[in-house]
Amino acid sequence: MPLAEVLVKIHRYRAPGRVDCKRGDEVKRIYLDHGQIVFATTNQLAESLGDKLLREGRITRRQYEESVSRARETGQRHGTTLVEMKALSAEELFTAVRGQIEEIIWPIFGWDSGIVSFTAGRDKRLEFIKVDIPVPMAILHGVRRVSDARALVARLGTKATLFSRSAGHTEGLVLDAEEQGLLDAVDGRKVLYELVNTPPLPSADNARILYAFFALGLIVPREPRQIKVQLKTDGGKYA
Repeated sequence: MPLAEVLVKIHRYRAPGRVDCKRGDEVKRIYLDHGQIVFATTNQLAESLGDKLLREGRITRRQYEESVSRARETGQRHGTTLVEMKALSAEELFTAVRGQIEEIIWPIFGWDSGIVSFTAGRDKRLEFIKVDIPVPMAILHGVRRVSDARALVARLGTKATLFSRSAGHTEGLVLDAEEQGLLDAVDGRKVLYELVNTPPLPSADNARILYAFFALGLIVPREPRQIKVQLKTDGGKYA
């Protein structure tokens, strides 16, 4: 099951807990509370907060090395140490942490293999800066960054699958004009092929957004109506 659909199930019950995503030696953890993503961690050094800040030129190499050393001695989080060193303000740290969390999470939506598990409950031993990223928005942003849209389309059905609107998980979801236009185009009469090719966005982008709508329960597939046609045969009978 793709990460988007896992997160929707957790979001539906507002269950607090941790989602562990593993692929080979790569491990990422997403922490949730009250239907919101509040934090994320990774074992990939390149995605750590310090490396992100250094890469973006927000801190110097000297500040980086000193803060790492202090954090190891005190057991504090790297970001807290940088604020105490006055290398960052509290506001700058919050913005940086939110950006880091997004950079950790978005690529997971594109994984084509791996293991995802959920552990319920709050770990009170953990101390971190909490952000509030609504799960619906995380799904929409994450899915839009999936490189292979064909894998998402395969979960939607066939070219002839009809879609209709439904009341899904919209809390915290904000659509831009193009996304709203695509959602409005779902009228119960257009098949998947037509929806994917709805202008102005490219078909691959539409496919990603439609999958996000599907995962969130905003649209639901239904079988095309069967039309019975009678044809007169040479013998004067109807078949």
